[in-house]
Amino acid sequence: MIRMIQVLGTASDSGKSTLAMSLCYYFAEKGYKVAPFKAVNMSLNSISLKDSSEISRAQWLQAMAAGTEPSKFMNPFLIKPEGMGKSQIIVKGKSIGSMKVEEYYEYLKNNAEVIIKEALEKLSTEYEIIIAEGAGSAAEINMEGRDFANSYVSSIYRTPAILISDIDKGGVFASLYGTVKLMTNSDLVKYMVINRMRGNWEMLSSGISKLEELTGKKVIGIIPYSEISLPGEDSLNYNISSIQNDRICIIKYPHMENYSDFDPFYLLNIGFTFVDKDNVDALDRCDIIIMPGSKLVAEDLHYMEKYGIASKLIALQESKTIVGICGGYQMLGRRIVDRNNVESGEGETRCLGILDMETEFLDKKITGSVNYVLNEKIFSGKISGEGYEIHYGKTVKNMELPFAYIGVEPEGSARGNIFGTNIHGIFENREFLGNLLHRELSDYRQELIKNVGITSKLFTDNIDMKLIESLVT
Repeated sequence: MIRMIQVLGTASDSGKSTLAMSLCYYFAEKGYKVAPFKAVNMSLNSISLKDSSEISRAQWLQAMAAGTEPSKFMNPFLIKPEGMGKSQIIVKGKSIGSMKVEEYYEYLKNNAEVIIKEALEKLSTEYEIIIAEGAGSAAEINMEGRDFANSYVSSIYRTPAILISDIDKGGVFASLYGTVKLMTNSDLVKYMVINRMRGNWEMLSSGISKLEELTGKKVIGIIPYSEISLPGEDSLNYNISSIQNDRICIIKYPHMENYSDFDPFYLLNIGFTFVDKDNVDALDRCDIIIMPGSKLVAEDLHYMEKYGIASKLIALQESKTIVGICGGYQMLGRRIVDRNNVESGEGETRCLGILDMETEFLDKKITGSVNYVLNEKIFSGKISGEGYEIHYGKTVKNMELPFAYIGVEPEGSARGNIFGTNIHGIFENREFLGNLLHRELSDYRQELIKNVGITSKLFTDNIDMKLIESLVT
């Protein structure tokens, strides 16, 4: 028998990921072996695991909360939007290429049930409790027959679900009532939770009584509003910096991805300023410019050229520290060769020419966690760390000093105050980031684990956990 609870939501960003994380943490603290699960996740925030599988960063965080090793079975389908109605499809940790929406839905129709059930059965043999998370709203009635992320998962083994809604957005009673009435398999929803409550929750009591009467579902938790910093699930959670720091600028091109690279700037209270076509002059006032990863490197390069960002970067290269990550690193080079049209139909794209290196796009996607050591000729002391790679482009010509070494293999490029690397998570390295900022910093991973614990306790302390436990124990 599979013991599983699914967390469903009334909308995106209602608190599903955080509640699921909190339940993982709670049951792990109780001594259970716990696995997170999300059947289908649409996100540009992904991470590559030790076996080179690629999953959503949110399920990685939930696995951390559960104290277990993340696995491709925890997120069997990952959808990475590319624009123009296409997305890259990751199945069981591996990319199967880009598909248009109708192609993707046809693929799901033919394969989702088998793959999702296989993943759940695999997890159930290794873990005692599975905490599953839905996606978006559980009541997307236009998706009927195609929504494999929400109550379909609970329906496989008739396992219970919890429905959460965000009162801070307004309309919480209508959202909960409407979702219960419109969603499929609403009988599997056992309890409801209200998230992000400001002020005295007793003012909700009459509304809760009426809601429980209308739905037949009990509200078992009201979570206070909190601003504790945790990684976001997708780009929607990174629209602005919680702390505006005009000394650090991040270029926000249209196809920016792996927003999670900048979690340390949130969690360690460093802050930054996003720069796009509307505030290019912010680059003149900053000390550090960061070029993040990109889902479509050539298109984002042309965006920068069109709006004067590219010419500004070239003009400022001697006076600013510039760091390029993955696609941003590729843009810093001389050119990108893409003979097989892996990412664009251009064949060859001229880049900024700030670093003397070139990239070639190959059909095989490069993924995997890496252990690296920064080049001691550039960074004093032996600075090492762990990160991950997720990219198609391969550096084929590099006339600069290596930024780092993975084993004995050189990685990335560095010249003076310009750094380029394919290593995601590089800003989680305390010594490297402190080196850039010329200041002492707390350890990111320790702060993250601390915040996971604080947030999880905030949730579970304000929920009737005896009722939750009764669903799976």
